[in-house]
Amino acid sequence: MPQPKVSIIVPVYNAQEYIERCINSLKNQTLEDIEIILVDDSSTDSSLEICNKQASEDLRIKVIHKINEGAGKARNAALKVATGEYIGFVDSDDFVETDMFKTLYEKAVKYNSDLVMSGVIFVDGNMFSNKDKYERKIYFDKDTHFETKESLNELKMGIVGATPDDDDDSKYGMSIWKNLFKKEIIDKNNLVFESEREILSEDALFMIDYISCIKKATGINEAFYNYIRNADSISKSYKKDRFEKSLVFVSEVEKRFKKDISPHKYQIYVYRFWQAMCRVICSQEIINADLNNIKYADLKKNLRKVCTHSLTVNALKSYPIKKLPFKQRVFAYGIKYRLYFILKVLVKLRSK
Repeated sequence: MPQPKVSIIVPVYNAQEYIERCINSLKNQTLEDIEIILVDDSSTDSSLEICNKQASEDLRIKVIHKINEGAGKARNAALKVATGEYIGFVDSDDFVETDMFKTLYEKAVKYNSDLVMSGVIFVDGNMFSNKDKYERKIYFDKDTHFETKESLNELKMGIVGATPDDDDDSKYGMSIWKNLFKKEIIDKNNLVFESEREILSEDALFMIDYISCIKKATGINEAFYNYIRNADSISKSYKKDRFEKSLVFVSEVEKRFKKDISPHKYQIYVYRFWQAMCRVICSQEIINADLNNIKYADLKKNLRKVCTHSLTVNALKSYPIKKLPFKQRVFAYGIKYRLYFILKVLVKLRSK
């Protein structure tokens, strides 16, 4: 059997409501020469049965069943058996446009690129917006190439964060699922995913590690990936230890950046990421407190832990906050001056 052009890896855990839609969007790709690897992470619902049924109907689908270890380890299991020339990643509750992998593959071949990056379509808005809202995010206004050491380092920094002049907190988007990766490079450099149970944004670390091993990356002016953000996702995604895991992530990022980028170059990007992370953590703490009738004194204690941490203080101390977009600017001032009640009001207003 000839080598598939693309292997598409899908971690699956208790996704019975969405997995069929996801699989159908992959089966209907205009690039037919693909393999679809579904990794059941010990689901307790009917996800595995749905995956097996789909595999019985389409020989391009492989199903792996493994012990529950999280999405990162599930992707690693799939990488061991993937046979495609390139690798794509999709989450089980999302879906993609039919021409996604054909376009990404053709761009990779045309430009001889080790990495092809596209945009994203946010479905149901973000964690503060109403249901049925769509937002199309394009990161590149034309086919853009990164093929020097300096430009690839800039890409790595822009995956994690952004400059004060950028509208978004991540210049190029840190997620893996909108991109296409060359399998040979992953294998040659023994690249693997960390467990998201131990560190947040494990896919961003994979991106940094991968970019450190390549000669050329290309960004295109397209968006194919439909990322589902349910209206109640903020309450479901609340993690008591998000702050601590975020600190570990920053430490791991800086450890990687220090190898070939000077701190005076990458620090502004890391500080922008950290501000974004503080907004998420504070917002989730505030909404969680409201949902669970947590006392304001206890909420203040949790917010104070975030706002007074040395990384937060340093990230805002000399940062040009005035250059940030208005909403980010206001929230940054609230964190910097520890205006906890103002932060609470801002989150309430944004979530309406």
